[in-house]
Amino acid sequence: MALTARRLGKAISENARMRISSLRAYPVIDTWMNPVTRGLARRFTHQEWLKSHDEIDFAFRMSDVEIGGHPCVRYETQTLRRNDTIILYLHGGGLVSGSPRVNASMILPTCQLAGVEAVGVAYTLVPEARFPAQLDEIEAVYLSLKEQCPEKSIVLFGDSIGGTLALSSMLRWRDSGIELPVGAILASPAVDGAGESDTHISIGGSDPLFSANSDRNCRRLFNFYAPGCDLTNPLISPIYGNLEGLPPILVHAGTREVLLGDAARLTEHARRAGVDVTLRVYDGMFHLFHMHWELSEAKDAHADIASFIETL
Repeated sequence: MALTARRLGKAISENARMRISSLRAYPVIDTWMNPVTRGLARRFTHQEWLKSHDEIDFAFRMSDVEIGGHPCVRYETQTLRRNDTIILYLHGGGLVSGSPRVNASMILPTCQLAGVEAVGVAYTLVPEARFPAQLDEIEAVYLSLKEQCPEKSIVLFGDSIGGTLALSSMLRWRDSGIELPVGAILASPAVDGAGESDTHISIGGSDPLFSANSDRNCRRLFNFYAPGCDLTNPLISPIYGNLEGLPPILVHAGTREVLLGDAARLTEHARRAGVDVTLRVYDGMFHLFHMHWELSEAKDAHADIASFIETL
């Protein structure tokens, strides 16, 4: 059932108003944890995300590839012009859904505007695999990509829970002496599995994609990912880690999403650690609004990401 927002600011585009009113909330955590309903929830969620592919108005190609022994998807658009940079994309979906193909509308516009190709990692979902299996898979792809393309700079792009995987991966690589990407983009990042951000409460009810008690559901989801683990472990919730030595980071969030607090806290934590970090907050926007290419706000956001990549 569609969740209609009660009030919308006048500055939001008409297309965004209509989109917010038509968005459906994600299935509740109990649905994902139940093996009987999990498959249906994935199908429902994937169908919703696949609709956003119809908004892409430029030519692109997705190819299945294997990198580092793991399945991936390579993204190429008609404006491919830079051979010196490649994006490593980590999709969202709460670790229980999504894929590089299903979530393609999140990364394709950035490829188009920045003129670069990208590779998305098809990491194993939960509960088919649990922490730290996803980090292991991402690391294998990253190291193989560096070996295959030593002349290319790698930019990490993670959205939602992909932001957690991206940031946790960089912390692990830094501590292991692995050369880090030249930069990272974190869109609507969910980086606190303990669900401590105040916006879970202050914005609760205004976010069209998250049901009530999002802080509690966040903790339950991360416990599903890493059962029996301390949710403040930086490799699980990277906001609790030491961020010193990380490359430039661009963080995006909207004022209508419960994870805005995660983005704000992360940015300040990174700034205090000496990281070159930038936070962009988009008025009235919801979780992963970047996927909706028809929205002027999404076009602005992807243009900002492309500009960030140009500076690296």
